[in-house]
Amino acid sequence: MKKIKCTIIQDVLPLYIDEVVSQDTKEMVDQHLQHCEKCQKEYETVKRELYIPAENKAPIINKINKKWRKKKVIISIASIFSTAIFLLGVFAYIFYYERVIPYSTNLFEIKMQNDNQLVSHYYGKSYSSVSETHPTPLEIDGEIKNVSFIVYKGTIADSPSRNLINDEKNLNDQGYIWNFSESEKIDAVYYVDYDIEKVTAGKESWDSVIKRAVLIWEK
Repeated sequence: MKKIKCTIIQDVLPLYIDEVVSQDTKEMVDQHLQHCEKCQKEYETVKRELYIPAENKAPIINKINKKWRKKKVIISIASIFSTAIFLLGVFAYIFYYERVIPYSTNLFEIKMQNDNQLVSHYYGKSYSSVSETHPTPLEIDGEIKNVSFIVYKGTIADSPSRNLINDEKNLNDQGYIWNFSESEKIDAVYYVDYDIEKVTAGKESWDSVIKRAVLIWEK
């Protein structure tokens, strides 16, 4: 029989050890190993590398399981954190994101009471806040008048905490009543969404605000 090169035998050793070679190849390797000390040593080396003792498998598997459990914990924490952030955002939007309540003659009415107190009646179901400016002198149709601006805002659902601390929002048979400050000085009341910070910073003026406002009461 022609002598087989050691390199060929060593190439098929992993398959030989796994018993996936043909019967002819197996017999060829068997015969070669009987007479080749070099390939016998290579055979033992490859066999040790391919074979993991049972006692060594457990630590490896445990290590893999430990890493997987750690990864699952991290994913769970991240998921919980993301859900909490989402729910917090939804809560804030529902209870604290304010939108202007559009003016309607059916919802708002300004009256001067017998005690000369100017009040605003709101007949809607609810609101979250109301803003009012102190009387501001403005020229209207060539005449200087003390104007007060007012705006009501609402949320998707009124915040319970705001209802508790808003002492000036009282509901009776006539609806929600808001008392104007310095009533005796007010000549006209306008309904409009305004940004007091922009006016204070000079980015907007009361003259420009009144152009988009709705007159709802005047003396």
